[in-house]
Amino acid sequence: MKNSQQSSPDSLYELIRLVRPLYKTLEASVAQELERTGISVSQRAVLEQLLDHGPITVPAIGRQLMLPRQFIQKIANELFEQELIRRRENAAHKRSVLLELTGKGEAAIAGIKEREAEVMLPIAAALDSDDLAITRTVMTEIIRAFNAHNLASAKKVET
Repeated sequence: MKNSQQSSPDSLYELIRLVRPLYKTLEASVAQELERTGISVSQRAVLEQLLDHGPITVPAIGRQLMLPRQFIQKIANELFEQELIRRRENAAHKRSVLLELTGKGEAAIAGIKEREAEVMLPIAAALDSDDLAITRTVMTEIIRAFNAHNLASAKKVET
């Protein structure tokens, strides 16, 4: 991402410092909305991955959410017990089953997303669409740059 005016590390740090309060605020809002559903924030995240990607493995969900496979497996087991997901054979990998939404799971995540859209509508209406697009681009670039840095640092440690 190139621009005509170079940003300072302090400006980037100020932006990054807003991420945690934003995340915690969003998490609290989602948790509050989920209270009456019996679905946790983590379960909601897994259901959304299945909605977005269709049948997918536990390790793939873990990579998407940047969470350990073991944690995703625990959440998947809970969702399975609630009959929100089912397991099916994975032709590409015999030991790693695919998870997919059940009809009950599809209805649950669809209802959650509808209620969230109602909450987001007035917030989105107050924001400029170009500003949101720029913010998405900036956030995506920050994630890409730090992932590249982390990968390079990990390779240095290995050698």
